[in-house]
Amino acid sequence: MCAEGMDVFAELRGRDYVLWGTGRVARAFYRKYCAERKMLQEPLYYCDNAEDKQGTTIDGIAVRSSEQIFELCRRYYLMDQPLVIIVGVTGINLLQIISQLEKQEVKADIRSAVQIDASCYFAEHEQDVDTICASFADEKSRRLYRSLIDNMVHGRPVDFSLVEVNQYFANDVIPVLRDDDVLVDAGVCGGEEIDKALAMNPKVRVHAFEPDGKSCELLKKKYVDLPQVALYPYALWNVEERLSFSGNQATPSASRLGIEGDGDGAQITAMPLDAVMTEAPTLIKMDIEGAEYKALHGAERTIRESHPKLAVCVYHSLEDYIRIPLLIQSFYGGYRFYFRHHSVTSGESVFYAV
Repeated sequence: MCAEGMDVFAELRGRDYVLWGTGRVARAFYRKYCAERKMLQEPLYYCDNAEDKQGTTIDGIAVRSSEQIFELCRRYYLMDQPLVIIVGVTGINLLQIISQLEKQEVKADIRSAVQIDASCYFAEHEQDVDTICASFADEKSRRLYRSLIDNMVHGRPVDFSLVEVNQYFANDVIPVLRDDDVLVDAGVCGGEEIDKALAMNPKVRVHAFEPDGKSCELLKKKYVDLPQVALYPYALWNVEERLSFSGNQATPSASRLGIEGDGDGAQITAMPLDAVMTEAPTLIKMDIEGAEYKALHGAERTIRESHPKLAVCVYHSLEDYIRIPLLIQSFYGGYRFYFRHHSVTSGESVFYAV
């Protein structure tokens, strides 16, 4: 465990705290630092603004409303023992919760789960960060990669200086799509990247993977008259397998494969790309909500033999900032590597191999 992380946990150990959020980030923090590493005691409560979560239990811990937590904060403040709130969300959601706490003038010791986790993780992998930086083909990638990690470690959720336009292609890394390009689009959602690719070059052939049943049906109707677009109702994975799928009706792009019973009960088919493709892709884009590492393993033969350009999201977990670049390097040593960031928050970081 890193020294900085030890200092954080030394400050928090023995203090009562609430874990704000019941999603992936908050629960991963609980599993890692409470259930597994035992760096912290159990939280008093989870807190969630979603009414359907309030009054339930998650991981054996009661979920309370924000109003109940605000009242709890007032009681602790009057006892001169400020309650600790560890906010377990990222991006825009983090900013919304911070704004909510400020509007209520909450007197509490507010911490970020991502900042605590990042300060530990990247200190433990400092040598890997150096190795990956040395592999980048341009200084811009090195600056963006280190700056983003530094922002996460020091709790800076917004940075306008890092933002690059045109995610995946039509940018300074992959500027054009050629007539003979074959695009694999993993994580299609509404087909925005397909539309962008065909607007750039209508001769591009697209193989699109979208396991969300409702989204896939809408996509079939949308592209029914475009034979150059092939749709597959699969998730990409390292092996053929039936998995639980957590759909997100409010934000379909945030749907994800369920892990350890977290799915909403929908069973979907996951396939390795190597077992599906009938032609060699020239560009693989992956934004599949944390399944990228497994999916890359399932595309190993394709990458080793065909050397397609890669645009792979790495922002869904801290581990992906390290393990995905190292994995791709192990598949093919002839790539040139780049890193670009496409959001003012910590999301939308893409590792490119060309």
